Amino acid sequence: MRGVSLVIPRHGHTAIVGPSGAGKTTLFSLVLRFLEPTGGALLLDGRPYRDHSHDEIRSRLAYVEQDTPVVPGTIRDNLLLARPGATDGELRRVLDEVRLAEKIDALEEGLDTPLSGAAVSGGERQRIALARALLRTPDVLLLDEATAQLDGLTEAAVQTCVRARAATGAVVTIAHRLSTVIDADTIVVMEAGRVRAHGGHAELLATDALYRELVEALRITADPQAA
Repeated sequence: MRGVSLVIPRHGHTAIVGPSGAGKTTLFSLVLRFLEPTGGALLLDGRPYRDHSHDEIRSRLAYVEQDTPVVPGTIRDNLLLARPGATDGELRRVLDEVRLAEKIDALEEGLDTPLSGAAVSGGERQRIALARALLRTPDVLLLDEATAQLDGLTEAAVQTCVRARAATGAVVTIAHRLSTVIDADTIVVMEAGRVRAHGGHAELLATDALYRELVEALRITADPQAA
Protein backbone atom coordinates (compact mmCIF):
# COMPACT_ATOMS: atom_id res chain seq x y z
CA MET A 1 0.00 0.00 0.00
CA ARG A 2 1.50 3.32 -1.07
CA GLY A 3 0.02 6.80 -1.10
CA VAL A 4 -3.51 5.60 -0.36
CA SER A 5 -5.90 8.34 0.72
CA LEU A 6 -9.43 7.06 1.26
CA VAL A 7 -12.41 8.27 3.28
CA ILE A 8 -15.29 5.90 4.09
CA PRO A 9 -18.52 7.83 4.83
CA ARG A 10 -20.45 6.99 7.97
CA HIS A 11 -23.39 5.91 5.78
CA GLY A 12 -23.35 4.35 2.33
CA HIS A 13 -21.86 1.51 0.27
CA THR A 14 -18.25 1.67 -0.92
CA ALA A 15 -17.05 -1.09 -3.28
CA ILE A 16 -13.37 -1.97 -3.73
CA VAL A 17 -12.33 -3.55 -7.04
CA GLY A 18 -9.03 -4.38 -8.71
CA PRO A 19 -6.94 -7.22 -10.13
CA SER A 20 -5.28 -9.87 -7.96
CA GLY A 21 -2.50 -8.31 -5.92
CA ALA A 22 -3.96 -4.81 -6.09
CA GLY A 23 -4.08 -4.49 -2.30
CA LYS A 24 -7.77 -5.09 -1.58
CA THR A 25 -7.21 -7.71 1.13
CA THR A 26 -4.30 -5.73 2.61
CA LEU A 27 -6.60 -2.71 2.87
CA PHE A 28 -9.15 -4.76 4.82
CA SER A 29 -6.37 -6.21 7.03
CA LEU A 30 -5.27 -2.67 7.92
CA VAL A 31 -8.83 -1.53 8.66
CA LEU A 32 -9.39 -4.61 10.86
CA ARG A 33 -6.00 -4.02 12.53
CA PHE A 34 -4.65 -7.41 11.57
CA LEU A 35 -1.74 -5.37 10.19
CA GLU A 36 -0.19 -2.16 11.51
CA PRO A 37 0.91 0.48 8.97
CA THR A 38 4.61 1.36 8.80
CA GLY A 39 3.74 4.89 7.69
CA GLY A 40 0.74 7.15 7.43
CA ALA A 41 -2.28 6.92 9.71
CA LEU A 42 -5.65 5.22 10.04
CA LEU A 43 -8.45 7.12 11.77
CA LEU A 44 -11.81 6.08 13.17
CA ASP A 45 -14.24 8.92 13.86
CA GLY A 46 -11.32 11.29 13.34
CA ARG A 47 -9.18 9.66 16.04
CA PRO A 48 -6.00 7.74 15.14
CA TYR A 49 -6.18 3.98 15.49
CA ARG A 50 -3.35 4.12 18.05
CA ASP A 51 -5.75 5.93 20.41
CA HIS A 52 -8.20 3.00 20.26
CA SER A 53 -7.67 -0.48 21.66
CA HIS A 54 -7.95 -3.45 19.31
CA ASP A 55 -11.17 -4.44 21.07
CA GLU A 56 -12.65 -0.94 20.63
CA ILE A 57 -11.98 -0.99 16.90
CA ARG A 58 -13.23 -4.51 16.29
CA SER A 59 -16.37 -3.87 18.35
CA ARG A 60 -17.30 -1.24 15.74
CA LEU A 61 -16.66 -3.52 12.76
CA ALA A 62 -18.09 -6.77 11.42
CA TYR A 63 -16.27 -8.81 8.77
CA VAL A 64 -17.69 -11.50 6.47
CA GLU A 65 -15.12 -13.38 4.39
CA GLN A 66 -15.71 -15.08 1.06
CA ASP A 67 -15.33 -18.44 2.83
CA THR A 68 -16.41 -17.43 6.31
CA PRO A 69 -15.81 -20.27 8.77
CA VAL A 70 -18.62 -21.64 10.89
CA VAL A 71 -17.99 -23.21 14.27
CA PRO A 72 -19.07 -26.68 15.41
CA GLY A 73 -22.56 -26.54 16.81
CA THR A 74 -26.00 -25.43 15.74
CA ILE A 75 -27.28 -22.53 13.66
CA ARG A 76 -28.22 -20.82 16.93
CA ASP A 77 -24.69 -21.33 18.33
CA ASN A 78 -23.15 -19.71 15.26
CA LEU A 79 -25.45 -16.70 15.35
CA LEU A 80 -24.98 -16.13 19.08
CA LEU A 81 -21.22 -15.81 18.63
CA ALA A 82 -21.90 -12.20 17.65
CA ARG A 83 -24.25 -11.40 20.56
CA PRO A 84 -24.57 -14.16 23.15
CA GLY A 85 -27.59 -12.50 24.76
CA ALA A 86 -29.65 -12.06 21.58
CA THR A 87 -33.27 -13.15 21.74
CA ASP A 88 -35.00 -15.51 19.29
CA GLY A 89 -36.82 -12.48 17.91
CA GLU A 90 -33.53 -10.74 17.16
CA LEU A 91 -32.19 -13.91 15.54
CA ARG A 92 -35.26 -14.13 13.35
CA ARG A 93 -34.90 -10.48 12.34
CA VAL A 94 -31.42 -10.98 10.90
CA LEU A 95 -32.40 -14.28 9.30
CA ASP A 96 -35.29 -12.44 7.64
CA GLU A 97 -32.82 -9.85 6.36
CA VAL A 98 -30.78 -12.54 4.57
CA ARG A 99 -33.90 -14.44 3.45
CA LEU A 100 -33.21 -17.54 5.57
CA ALA A 101 -35.97 -17.46 8.19
CA GLU A 102 -38.45 -19.60 6.24
CA LYS A 103 -35.77 -22.14 5.31
CA ILE A 104 -34.68 -22.56 8.93
CA ASP A 105 -38.29 -22.69 10.17
CA ALA A 106 -38.81 -25.63 7.80
CA LEU A 107 -35.93 -27.64 9.27
CA GLU A 108 -37.00 -30.26 11.79
CA GLU A 109 -34.75 -28.80 14.50
CA GLY A 110 -35.01 -25.17 13.37
CA LEU A 111 -32.36 -22.97 14.96
CA ASP A 112 -31.01 -26.01 16.76
CA THR A 113 -30.05 -27.76 13.51
CA PRO A 114 -26.36 -28.79 13.58
CA LEU A 115 -24.33 -27.02 10.89
CA SER A 116 -22.36 -30.21 10.35
CA GLY A 117 -25.37 -31.76 8.63
CA ALA A 118 -26.18 -31.66 4.93
CA ALA A 119 -29.40 -29.72 5.57
CA VAL A 120 -27.58 -26.42 5.07
CA SER A 121 -25.81 -25.60 1.78
CA GLY A 122 -22.61 -23.60 1.32
CA GLY A 123 -24.58 -20.56 0.22
CA GLU A 124 -26.84 -20.85 3.26
CA ARG A 125 -23.81 -21.06 5.54
CA GLN A 126 -22.56 -17.85 3.93
CA ARG A 127 -25.87 -16.16 4.69
CA ILE A 128 -25.73 -17.44 8.29
CA ALA A 129 -22.32 -15.76 8.57
CA LEU A 130 -23.79 -12.53 7.18
CA ALA A 131 -26.74 -12.74 9.59
CA ARG A 132 -24.25 -13.21 12.44
CA ALA A 133 -22.47 -10.01 11.39
CA LEU A 134 -25.73 -8.09 11.09
CA LEU A 135 -26.79 -9.19 14.57
CA ARG A 136 -24.04 -6.96 15.98
CA THR A 137 -25.45 -3.89 14.15
CA PRO A 138 -21.89 -2.77 13.36
CA ASP A 139 -20.93 0.78 12.44
CA VAL A 140 -18.92 -0.66 9.52
CA LEU A 141 -19.80 -3.90 7.72
CA LEU A 142 -16.87 -5.30 5.71
CA LEU A 143 -17.77 -7.88 3.05
CA ASP A 144 -15.17 -9.86 1.09
CA GLU A 145 -17.35 -10.95 -1.85
CA ALA A 146 -19.91 -12.36 0.55
CA THR A 147 -22.26 -13.30 -2.32
CA ALA A 148 -19.75 -15.63 -4.00
CA GLN A 149 -21.64 -18.83 -3.22
CA LEU A 150 -25.16 -17.51 -3.76
CA ASP A 151 -27.51 -18.07 -6.67
CA GLY A 152 -28.93 -15.10 -8.55
CA LEU A 153 -32.22 -14.75 -6.68
CA THR A 154 -30.62 -15.10 -3.25
CA GLU A 155 -27.83 -12.72 -4.23
CA ALA A 156 -30.44 -10.12 -5.17
CA ALA A 157 -32.04 -10.54 -1.74
CA VAL A 158 -28.67 -10.06 -0.04
CA GLN A 159 -28.02 -6.95 -2.13
CA THR A 160 -31.34 -5.57 -0.87
CA CYS A 161 -30.08 -6.26 2.65
CA VAL A 162 -26.80 -4.45 1.88
CA ARG A 163 -28.68 -1.41 0.57
CA ALA A 164 -30.79 -1.31 3.73
CA ARG A 165 -27.71 -1.57 5.93
CA ALA A 166 -25.92 1.15 3.94
CA ALA A 167 -28.76 3.53 4.80
CA THR A 168 -27.90 3.30 8.51
CA GLY A 169 -24.16 2.52 8.52
CA ALA A 170 -21.10 2.04 6.35
CA VAL A 171 -20.77 -1.01 4.09
CA VAL A 172 -17.43 -1.70 2.38
CA THR A 173 -17.29 -4.54 -0.14
CA ILE A 174 -14.40 -6.24 -1.90
CA ALA A 175 -16.16 -7.25 -5.09
CA HIS A 176 -15.54 -9.43 -8.11
CA ARG A 177 -19.04 -9.22 -9.61
CA LEU A 178 -20.67 -6.19 -11.14
CA SER A 179 -23.92 -7.17 -9.45
CA THR A 180 -22.16 -6.53 -6.14
CA VAL A 181 -21.00 -3.03 -7.03
CA ILE A 182 -23.51 -1.58 -9.48
CA ASP A 183 -25.60 -0.05 -6.70
CA ALA A 184 -22.59 1.15 -4.67
CA ASP A 185 -22.41 4.83 -3.89
CA THR A 186 -18.70 4.83 -4.71
CA ILE A 187 -16.49 2.28 -6.51
CA VAL A 188 -12.76 2.42 -5.68
CA VAL A 189 -10.39 0.94 -8.28
CA MET A 190 -7.08 -0.31 -6.84
CA GLU A 191 -3.92 -1.26 -8.68
CA ALA A 192 -0.47 -2.21 -7.33
CA GLY A 193 -1.21 -0.98 -3.80
CA ARG A 194 -2.65 2.37 -4.84
CA VAL A 195 -6.07 3.89 -5.39
CA ARG A 196 -6.17 4.37 -9.14
CA ALA A 197 -9.65 5.86 -9.55
CA HIS A 198 -12.99 6.20 -7.84
CA GLY A 199 -16.50 7.08 -8.90
CA GLY A 200 -19.74 5.51 -10.09
CA HIS A 201 -20.04 2.59 -12.51
CA ALA A 202 -20.97 4.64 -15.58
CA GLU A 203 -18.31 7.24 -14.81
CA LEU A 204 -15.56 4.63 -14.42
CA LEU A 205 -16.60 2.79 -17.58
CA ALA A 206 -16.16 6.06 -19.44
CA THR A 207 -12.93 7.21 -17.82
CA ASP A 208 -10.87 4.28 -16.50
CA ALA A 209 -9.32 1.67 -18.78
CA LEU A 210 -8.54 -0.81 -15.98
CA TYR A 211 -12.15 -0.77 -14.77
CA ARG A 212 -13.33 -1.47 -18.31
CA GLU A 213 -10.85 -4.36 -18.52
CA LEU A 214 -12.09 -5.79 -15.23
CA VAL A 215 -15.68 -5.67 -16.46
CA GLU A 216 -14.73 -7.27 -19.77
CA ALA A 217 -12.54 -9.97 -18.20
CA LEU A 218 -15.30 -11.04 -15.83
CA ARG A 219 -17.84 -11.06 -18.70
CA ILE A 220 -20.33 -9.23 -16.56
CA THR A 221 -23.10 -6.99 -17.79
CA ALA A 222 -24.70 -3.78 -16.70
CA ASP A 223 -27.86 -5.71 -15.80
CA PRO A 224 -27.51 -7.01 -12.20
CA GLN A 225 -30.21 -9.61 -12.84
CA ALA A 226 -28.07 -11.11 -15.60
CA ALA A 227 -24.89 -11.38 -13.55
